[in-house]
Amino acid sequence: MLTESQISEYRSEGFLLLDDVFDADDIAALRREVADLYATEHPGRIFEEDGTTVRGIHGCHTTGALFSRLVRLPQLLSAAEALVESKVHVFQCKVNAKQALRGEVWQWHQDYSVWGNKDGMPEPRAVNVAVLLDDATEHNGPLLVVPGSHRNGEIAPWHPESAGTSQWEADLSAKLKFALDAEQMAKVTAESEIRSIVGRAGSLLFFDPCIAHGSGANMSPTSRTMAFVSYNSVDNELRDVPHPRPEFVASRDYRPLELVDGGLIA
Repeated sequence: MLTESQISEYRSEGFLLLDDVFDADDIAALRREVADLYATEHPGRIFEEDGTTVRGIHGCHTTGALFSRLVRLPQLLSAAEALVESKVHVFQCKVNAKQALRGEVWQWHQDYSVWGNKDGMPEPRAVNVAVLLDDATEHNGPLLVVPGSHRNGEIAPWHPESAGTSQWEADLSAKLKFALDAEQMAKVTAESEIRSIVGRAGSLLFFDPCIAHGSGANMSPTSRTMAFVSYNSVDNELRDVPHPRPEFVASRDYRPLELVDGGLIA
């Protein structure tokens, strides 16, 4: 369980990094499952602009046995329930690949900007949990965040024409339609410096759906793989929208998750 101090830090900063939550055997097992998912044809498998480099895998908890267990472990689930203050369901489960020398940028954005407007999520009563499957360094495209930028909700006005499109893949590409521009980022960073999330494989990151975040291209010869689970409150059911994204991108299965006993490798 998270301590009161850790919860307070998350509320204030919009993110919380815990080192060495999973051991080397756990991470090795997850990496093997990720390699299998990379090689499996699935509509949730997204590629970089070159059309061959995997950018991400979506819906992992429904296609990978180990990920199905991961989302129910207390290290993730109990902490998510404490931060959201309710029972939760998996809204998204994905892997961001950021492969060596080929991983492209994620432009500055807020997750709730698209979740609220495109998926119909009423409130940002959700939390992202990321497992570092590789060491994240300053050179391999680490996640960048702006501490405190979550406090005022949405930064940018939503453009209705973006909400009406059925091309959900565009929401996951290197050219985001809902990216924050230079003027918006200048305002966001006027009182807070950009922070790089660097850490060892096995670390766990929690971050708010309204925090401004992004990442640069991977310029190193090592990959920076992260597994993400986005938990949503079961009381925060998505509204109907004109073009709902696929279930593996925005799940409407609101059954509350139950904890599993033991570790990742049962």
